[in-house]
Amino acid sequence: MSPVAETLTILFADIGGSTALYEQVGDLEAHRRVAESLALMKDVVTGHHGALLRTVGDSSLASFRHCDDAFCAARDIQRQHIDLPLSVRVGFHWGRVIPDGGDVYGNAVNLAARVASFARIEEITATADSVDRLSPEHRSLATWIDNVSMKGLSEAVGIYRLQWRDQDTAMTVIASKTGREWLAQKQCAMTISSGGKSTVIDEQKPVLTLGRTDECDIAVEHDEASRQHATIEFSHGQFLLTDRSTNGTYILRDSHTPLFVRRDTVVLEGDGVLGLGALIEHKSDFAVKYEIRYS
Repeated sequence: MSPVAETLTILFADIGGSTALYEQVGDLEAHRRVAESLALMKDVVTGHHGALLRTVGDSSLASFRHCDDAFCAARDIQRQHIDLPLSVRVGFHWGRVIPDGGDVYGNAVNLAARVASFARIEEITATADSVDRLSPEHRSLATWIDNVSMKGLSEAVGIYRLQWRDQDTAMTVIASKTGREWLAQKQCAMTISSGGKSTVIDEQKPVLTLGRTDECDIAVEHDEASRQHATIEFSHGQFLLTDRSTNGTYILRDSHTPLFVRRDTVVLEGDGVLGLGALIEHKSDFAVKYEIRYS
């Protein structure tokens, strides 16, 4: 008998910077820290009426009957990691899945992982379908990021960021048409510099390429960088970094654990340093510095 499809909220939590951690503290200590983080996630998930489906490497996948439970779990995962040496990014999506032996399969699982990739470490993201099913109290914490086209879907998926810090005083744009228009109309630009060369990404020049060849807008002659390493695209007031490389891209910001991205897309904010294929110091000749300013 074929399994019957169910509608669940799928949560994906990913530890950021774990690759760099193994290089910094060694295999044994890094493994201990990752295991501690994954065990904590499991306790939080079950404490909010969820089911831990599986862990893969430094990521956890869980399911919930209700979107509010998924958000509360995501929020507590972030809160529990405040005093830990590792940070996480979390995303969730409400959709149809196929249960199979204590696990679930289907496009909703892929979407949850994809949505989580749009979160920086210490952030929570969710699809519009999930946000629509949150209680008014939790829905008011949502800020629209973008509508994103995803493989296998005919329509773009709305992605939101959810505020979880009680003490966060940053401006919160409510998940509404007005909030979406506000973000889309903000004037912003990113300045990218490396090796004495500087360029700007904005509405007039919305796409920039990075890599080892002179054909790229920003060329970095580092052995670990791929020829066509990554792109940065300006879309709806957000700067999206898409890594296309073999060795991945490291994103380093002050006071943040380095974020490692490989064959995936994340949102860049503030200012920081990109390392193409390797973790790069700020003063390195191979550092790609970026700075975002809004007006």
